[in-house]
Amino acid sequence: MNFPTRILPAAVLLALASHAYAQQAATELSDVVVTANRVARTADETLASVSVITRQDIEQSQARSVPDLLSGLPGVQFANNGGPGKATSLFLRGTNDGHTLVLVDGVRVGSATLGSVSLQDIPVDQIERIEVVRGPRASLYGSDAIGGVIQIFTRKGAQAPAFRVGAGSRQTFEGAASGGFGSPDLWLNVGTTASSTRGINARETANEPDRDGYTQSSASVRGGGRIGEALSYDLQARHLEARNKYDGNPNISDVKQELYAGTLRYDVSERLSTSLKLAQNLDATSSFKEEKFSSRIDTRRSQASWENSFTLATGHELIGGLDYQYDEVLSNNAYDRAKRINRAAFAEYLGKTGRFDYQLAGRHDKNEQFGTHNTGSVAAGYGFSPALRVRTSYGTAFKAPSFNDLYYPNSGNPALQPEQSRTLEAGAGGKLGDFTWDASVFKTRLTNMIAWSPDANGDYKPANVARAHITGLELAASQKFGRTTLAASASFLNPKDHSGGATEGNLLARRARQSGSLAVDHELGRWAFGATLKGTGKRYDTASNAVKLGGYSTTDLRAEYRFTPAWRVQTRVENVFDKRYQTVNTYNQPGVGAYVTVRYEPK
Repeated sequence: MNFPTRILPAAVLLALASHAYAQQAATELSDVVVTANRVARTADETLASVSVITRQDIEQSQARSVPDLLSGLPGVQFANNGGPGKATSLFLRGTNDGHTLVLVDGVRVGSATLGSVSLQDIPVDQIERIEVVRGPRASLYGSDAIGGVIQIFTRKGAQAPAFRVGAGSRQTFEGAASGGFGSPDLWLNVGTTASSTRGINARETANEPDRDGYTQSSASVRGGGRIGEALSYDLQARHLEARNKYDGNPNISDVKQELYAGTLRYDVSERLSTSLKLAQNLDATSSFKEEKFSSRIDTRRSQASWENSFTLATGHELIGGLDYQYDEVLSNNAYDRAKRINRAAFAEYLGKTGRFDYQLAGRHDKNEQFGTHNTGSVAAGYGFSPALRVRTSYGTAFKAPSFNDLYYPNSGNPALQPEQSRTLEAGAGGKLGDFTWDASVFKTRLTNMIAWSPDANGDYKPANVARAHITGLELAASQKFGRTTLAASASFLNPKDHSGGATEGNLLARRARQSGSLAVDHELGRWAFGATLKGTGKRYDTASNAVKLGGYSTTDLRAEYRFTPAWRVQTRVENVFDKRYQTVNTYNQPGVGAYVTVRYEPK
């Protein structure tokens, strides 16, 4: 099936839904979103392109990873190196992997050496909600927020005990349990997950024709409460371990991730609130070749954030604060420099006059490595009716060089400056009865992009020599017909390399011009059925555009039966037609697979 020529126009003409699994939630204008402005606002008030995935969406989708959940959202593309648990790159709105900021409960996560986040390792069962904000948000969050921000909110509060067990193809086994108790004044929530899969042979050209498995386990504790009416607190600790097998040298990685965070919030008055968050997260990887130690790279990030919100008058709010970040690297490789500090101040004004909304934001970052960097954004919107609301925005953003870019032994370049971007966007959306829709058009210009280039001695090192222009159109809508929901999204990109030389005018590597999804879900008494079709156009594996990866589409089926309001059994068949495709050259993707899950979750 040729996805770009047959399926994608159907998605546009039908204009049905944002996300195969988020369905209505992804475009409902009444959703309350925190990530876009660092304070709670309805999706239309954010003046941004926003998608929301709720806990209900997660359970209905039966998704087994965060990339599974996000795949199909407007502007989202992935490149995966060989199946579950393998290295997965996210290209949001055509920007590079690492150009999307990922937060977990407001805490910046990821590797300071790689400059990106291993989304494939984050356990789905501990997630309550995901917010995806497309477009630059560096004026509020600083580095990385070029393509957008993804914030994962984990489960909290006095949740009733719940568990899930599942099994399926390729000797896949999964289990999870969670629960909590208490009241709003004092509560505790705990959770644990475990999974394993034999996997597939990750790389067809490697001299290792074995299956490359993946195992993972995690545990979390989160508690909080209130002291009086004005003071509240939230504490959490998370620990994850994973083992990933792949082809090459090394061919085994042991991963450990930890997150510790505490938040204290004080509502001084109805108009003024202040909060302080302290956090630390660890991203550690040890690599082996056939169980023989090869290398170890641990990065630790300590963070502090002081945030204040002041209502000047009805419809007018001022948000401001300070951020602190301390990154350090612990490795058996001798990095030229292993520590750096970033300090920042930010401010944002949110205004509303009648049907007119407007926003201004700015941030000043001071970094030990590259000095100071300023970013800003402005946005405006007007609501003609619930069915039509228009918006426009402009924002600048940047990506700080990673420790590998700067200081990796014998190849780092400490003279690197941040990658920079400018984005202009216009959009519209609305809701009419059970029909919701959203559309965005944007253009992003990237400069000072980091690429490998020969220095004066002829040695290849990272340098600020690359540029790119990305234009895009994103469409999303949903329609309910009684107990049936139709869903679709479509994204059209033109991600062009404008670095000059041999790659001038080429498509950026591993990014397709078209992508989208179609879905249908239906409830029939205690039964529920669903089907999702996702597709991506052709892409090129390298900057030279010499190696083409063909376009593809996959179909997934799902069903569930509720024995009681709390007990249900779910089944899912992925890639029903056993489509063979690659998102990275020579790296395989799983064929058809079937999975069964028993879930207990009181409502």
